[in-house]
Amino acid sequence: MKNGSDTNMRRYVIFAAGAILLSSLTIAAAGSKTHKTSPFSPAGITSASNIAYPVNTLASGAVSLLLSLDGSANIQNVQVLRDSPPLTSSVQDAVQLWTFTPASLHGVPVASEISVTTIFNIFNPAGGAASQSLVLAPSQSVYPDASQFMPPQITLASYANYPANSVAQGTVVLDVTVGVAGQPKQFRAVYGVAPLTQQATNAVKTWQFSTATLKGQPVSAHIIIAFIFQRNMS
Repeated sequence: MKNGSDTNMRRYVIFAAGAILLSSLTIAAAGSKTHKTSPFSPAGITSASNIAYPVNTLASGAVSLLLSLDGSANIQNVQVLRDSPPLTSSVQDAVQLWTFTPASLHGVPVASEISVTTIFNIFNPAGGAASQSLVLAPSQSVYPDASQFMPPQITLASYANYPANSVAQGTVVLDVTVGVAGQPKQFRAVYGVAPLTQQATNAVKTWQFSTATLKGQPVSAHIIIAFIFQRNMS
């Protein structure tokens, strides 16, 4: 009887040890899968500044630029993707003062692109918002490195609502992370005006995007969206 008990005990210990080992391997594999990250890290923005509303115009609309950055995140080229002639130059001048972080591949900084779309969001107290819908013309230029990296694209947009009873004006710059399914999933205010930043964020949450791609594969990436809130006091 004693030998039988000893044998059963040894079997139990071996079984328990095997179960613990299997559980540990399963947890380790799950942990490895959970912490798996993409080898590509997209370019981002670290600081922004005011975008001046051009003098002697109350035009509204959108301007889109493509910034080509080198491996040190310095701007090498600015390409106009959506042009609104009374407004475009103000955005081009402003972005030269902004700072960025470079993209990296397998931990090594690489040249890449990041797009900036600016909404000139005029408001007329006598007649409400200029328009809540915003039709964006197709991009006027070809992305220089689309076979390697294509930034996310805006496919549906709207103007932001102006806060009730507010006389605030100014620029809001948002760093928006667009996920692999094309959804805006993170919003960070890089530059803002307290009463207006939330309105800008609320608007972008309703926008639609196409996904960024790296060598044809969807990746998460940043897009910079700015709103210039301007009141028409006439």
